[in-house]
Amino acid sequence: MRRIGKPSDEMSERNSTPTGPHEKSVRPRPDEQSARAFRGLRNLAEKTTPWLIDVGSWIFGGLTAANLVVISALLTVGPVDAAIRTSTAALAVALPLNLAGIILLRLVKDVKDVGLDDQTLRAFQDAGFPDISAYFPSPRERVFQQGQRSRVVLLFSLGMAALSTALTLIGMAAALWHMGRWIAIVLLSAVVLSAVLVTLAIACALPPKTEAEKSLKEPARTPQ
Repeated sequence: MRRIGKPSDEMSERNSTPTGPHEKSVRPRPDEQSARAFRGLRNLAEKTTPWLIDVGSWIFGGLTAANLVVISALLTVGPVDAAIRTSTAALAVALPLNLAGIILLRLVKDVKDVGLDDQTLRAFQDAGFPDISAYFPSPRERVFQQGQRSRVVLLFSLGMAALSTALTLIGMAAALWHMGRWIAIVLLSAVVLSAVLVTLAIACALPPKTEAEKSLKEPARTPQ
């Protein structure tokens, strides 16, 4: 004989189980969602690391070329006034930062491409060094360390690029200040305008929000 449950129990079981594909999923908590977003950004940075290294090398190379061109022109003028001395000092400080950034990015790329850790371990193993594996992390840990090394180098390179860009702009503005104050003001205004245009172009190129994204971002409505 089939056991018949109470109507209240049957109703509670029906309400607790999903009824179809249109059942709304439970939204994660804000802290959990932030952790997932951070992991997603970290995975994106790891996948785009080669491209970021190439872009950083181009930026440092362009800044180095600009610094050398302006410094070579300033050396022929000589320290005639404060503007020229300020320009020369700013560009002289920016030049080592550019070279250090190029070296850092080149090293982290070559170490990953050559597989320096694996090559070092294999060389000591071929030489018969006892218990050499104990001095090296496991293959899984080496992959994690390579990703962490790349992230640290990219962060340092970003800081050096920002500082070098600011020093280069100061040096160029000071050199143009020697020619005329309005020329330096025009340069700084053009830099600000270019940054605004790039930001607007990126914002306009972003895809529009989908209906699913809009529904997820809407605040949860409580039944009345």
